[in-house]
Amino acid sequence: MTDIHYFDNAATTAMSKQAMDAYVYTASSYIGNPSALHLEGRKAKALLEEKRTVCANLLAVPPSTLTFTSGGTESNAIVLNHLVWKPQKAEAILTNIEHPSVKEYGTLLKALGWKVIYLDAPGGFVRPSDLGLALTERTRLVCCQLVNNVVGSILDVAALVRVVRSFEQKSGRKIHFHTDAVQALGKIPFSLTDLGVDSAAFSAHKFHGPRGVGILYNTNPALVALNRAGEQENGLRGGTENLSGIAAMTSALEDAMANQEEHLSQVQAIHSLLREELAFLPILSPSELCSPYILTVSVHPWPSEVFTRMLYAKGFCVSAGSACSNNSKQKSQGVLASMQVRPEDAKSSLRLSFSYDTTIVSAQLLSSTIQTIYRELT
Repeated sequence: MTDIHYFDNAATTAMSKQAMDAYVYTASSYIGNPSALHLEGRKAKALLEEKRTVCANLLAVPPSTLTFTSGGTESNAIVLNHLVWKPQKAEAILTNIEHPSVKEYGTLLKALGWKVIYLDAPGGFVRPSDLGLALTERTRLVCCQLVNNVVGSILDVAALVRVVRSFEQKSGRKIHFHTDAVQALGKIPFSLTDLGVDSAAFSAHKFHGPRGVGILYNTNPALVALNRAGEQENGLRGGTENLSGIAAMTSALEDAMANQEEHLSQVQAIHSLLREELAFLPILSPSELCSPYILTVSVHPWPSEVFTRMLYAKGFCVSAGSACSNNSKQKSQGVLASMQVRPEDAKSSLRLSFSYDTTIVSAQLLSSTIQTIYRELT
């Protein structure tokens, strides 16, 4: 049987042992609903708030700003759904390189009467000057991700927020700034307070936690959930909290933050190795301000779907662009088009993404296999 070499960590990471242990312990030891008033419920509630405080300390923010959700997609949705309550004929600014869980909301907002402006990202980066030109007195929301999930570009969100805040001072109207930081947490250093954003989305399974749990950071007291299903999580996210998942996520986040520098150095070595050995291919990830956890190349003239299948036959798991867009490849190609990537390279994009458990040996095997397949096809 072919050994599996996993290079699709931007899609999801393997759950760590400590996260699994935390999940099992919590599931077996805390049987109560955190909303219940009996002893078991109070024990569960105490643990829930303890984990919220731990996560808040790791993010250096007040616990009251954190809402536990089912993941990055729901965290993004809570913020964007808030606009449904708002008057129509307002404006929202999104970028063309957002994850589909953000970008696809443009269709709904337009149907509700909103004007939606999409900003391109030449080379993988949104220009503050473009944002400044797009802002109007009707702008109510700006969304820009922190790390792009297709090529790994690290966007200057702090600079974009400064543009928005400067405009606010002139217009006298508040503009909510949201960032999808799913590909950043536990991987690259950043400060939510330094970024100055109003809200941010995180997902546990991107940093070796479980699937189906995440965090919404929010400082805007006016944010209202579309579905007011219950009073859990201060009314922003109704439904019984996934206590076992939250405990596992907290454990994974503690490990990720404690070892972030070491993991970053290890992954950087792998990224640099592959960037050098695959230099005969067009490299679509930027050479600077790029997360070392993602490297995207073009295998032109061969379609990325063909190449990924051939790699999988040899035991390598990679993505054709973003995993969330694999079933609709035009979306991933649209992201790359907004970065001014050539159409032929967009159709042949191959995303390699790493983790702290990726080894140099495995990366070298991937490099040699890509070179072999490319030569055989050529």
